[in-house]
Amino acid sequence: MSWPIWTDRLINRLKWPAAILAMTVTPLLAWGMWLLLVRSITNPLPLVPFFAGGVSFVILWRRWLGRSRLGRFAVTLEHEATHALFALLTGHRIVGFRATAEQGGQVRFTESGNWLIVAAPYFFPTSALLLFLIAYVLPFQGLLPWQSFLLGVALGYHIVSTIRETHKDQTDIQQLGTAFCWSFLPAANLAVIGLLISFAHGGSVGMRIWIHDTLGPASLLLEWARNQLTLLSLGNQ
Repeated sequence: MSWPIWTDRLINRLKWPAAILAMTVTPLLAWGMWLLLVRSITNPLPLVPFFAGGVSFVILWRRWLGRSRLGRFAVTLEHEATHALFALLTGHRIVGFRATAEQGGQVRFTESGNWLIVAAPYFFPTSALLLFLIAYVLPFQGLLPWQSFLLGVALGYHIVSTIRETHKDQTDIQQLGTAFCWSFLPAANLAVIGLLISFAHGGSVGMRIWIHDTLGPASLLLEWARNQLTLLSLGNQ
């Protein structure tokens, strides 16, 4: 059995366990986002360039980019590039790639594929990775917050493109199934948005704090259960 076939079988078997896990952690992600919002309100200055980037992109999209061929092509290109990225990450070889402004796009790869390849554009911000790399080569790094600004642009792009592409007539959504999309995608997007905002607010330390806050209630629950089991075992002695 080839590596892509083995990978596809494993990932496809994990489709609904992933959906159930996503639904389970959605309240934890929402809690982490709330604590991140509180930290951002008490110390908003680090997020000024980030939100400036996001607002700038949304204004540009509504005023011009969203009605232009360039905007439609960019959304399709990133969408298909994300499919291709996850196909490569799961062991597939790309044999065809097409992106257009008017007629959509298509990625062809070896073997049949898996649900993660199909779902990837609806939660994974490929644009954020690209802009993050661009930020490091821009001039005046000590004076201008390129990194935070471009991450804001990427978040604005991710939200706009995800809303634009997520509808019942989208073939990817039909292939995944509405029930699965509602189970998995909200949590996946909360995780992505939380990571982007927490990094813009506090860098890698901010990301670690957000992850700790998100997992905090689960850690407390596990600690309580462990203590109860310990008391129970001591009572039975």
